[in-house]
Amino acid sequence: MCSDLVSNFNQWREAFIPRAQETLLDSQLTGLLESVRFDDDVWNKANNQPEGILALEKYFNILVSDQQFSTGAEKLHTEAKAFNTIRNYGLSVDPEVLTAIWGIETQYGKIRGDHYVLDALASLASIKNSRQDFFEQNLLSALKIIHSDVVRPDQFKGSWAGAMGHTQFMPTTYLEFGLDIRNRKKIDIWENDPLDALASTANYLSKHNWKDNVPILSEILLPEGFDFLRANSGREETVAFWMSQGIEFVFEEVSLDLVTKIITPAGKDGPKFALFGNFNTILDYNPSRFYALAVGHLTNLLSGRRKLVSGWPFIDDYLNHSELKMVQERMVRKGYDTGGIDGLIGPKTIQSIQHYQKSRGLIPDGFPDRELFDAVISG
Repeated sequence: MCSDLVSNFNQWREAFIPRAQETLLDSQLTGLLESVRFDDDVWNKANNQPEGILALEKYFNILVSDQQFSTGAEKLHTEAKAFNTIRNYGLSVDPEVLTAIWGIETQYGKIRGDHYVLDALASLASIKNSRQDFFEQNLLSALKIIHSDVVRPDQFKGSWAGAMGHTQFMPTTYLEFGLDIRNRKKIDIWENDPLDALASTANYLSKHNWKDNVPILSEILLPEGFDFLRANSGREETVAFWMSQGIEFVFEEVSLDLVTKIITPAGKDGPKFALFGNFNTILDYNPSRFYALAVGHLTNLLSGRRKLVSGWPFIDDYLNHSELKMVQERMVRKGYDTGGIDGLIGPKTIQSIQHYQKSRGLIPDGFPDRELFDAVISG
């Protein structure tokens, strides 16, 4: 199988080089493509992700651990000068937000990736799928970065997906939003000093509708008898409205006139959250909802707010990807639109689950737990 992948890679590269020459108009840059190699480790990570368990608790325990919090609190102190530089530049993004992203992306620069970026991007670009164009464009951008001489090819390393530096910018994002905040004629997100990376992240957020002094999220407590169909629906109301419905905001300082929506990502037995506009900005940075929840919660912790007050569902209640795909398949047969059969919890899957749960007399919290699995498979 590996030989087939290498053969496909070589065929892709042969066809891609002429297109790259038309875009880059630099034979030296496109010459670098002749030396890129297929990285089978990248392919394995991209195509053989572990099935895992769909447990937000597990995700939180890793990304928002006590160690992440204590190290983040330390970085807020040691990098205070950098955060002041960013604020004085006119980028009004709280240090706690930037620190949370930094910690969750690379453990504060500790794990920045050891894959050669050109090899990783070329390997992913050679795979024919819906993201091929994305990786080809990032490969072209990576070649432009090398042309700028900010980093040598042998030091040009990142994650298996081609993300780079302290806060894991993709090459196209780096070229568009990277910030030379010290006017050094280079944007160095790879060096040990994280200032350029943090400033570039602040610049990205600022240009994606970040609102100063607005939280990312607040944990909430729902009143007894709450209609769960009002959650996970995208319905937006003011904090004052939700409070009038008996919802308690654990983040007590939140302004009453802010607009928010309610989600229950771990169902009726797990933590529930109110999401504010800045949550969408974090999703622009990384489209994973679990990621955005982790950033929001770690930001709250670093800002001095309390830990989660709600517990988590029993681990045995969670479904793995294969089981969720079985649920989606059965629900599609029953006429529900799950947005695909992919073993992922997207908005359409959640809403379909809610309506199915209601039809069976279950609490419609949208959570694919063991009770739902048994009902769908036997029903």
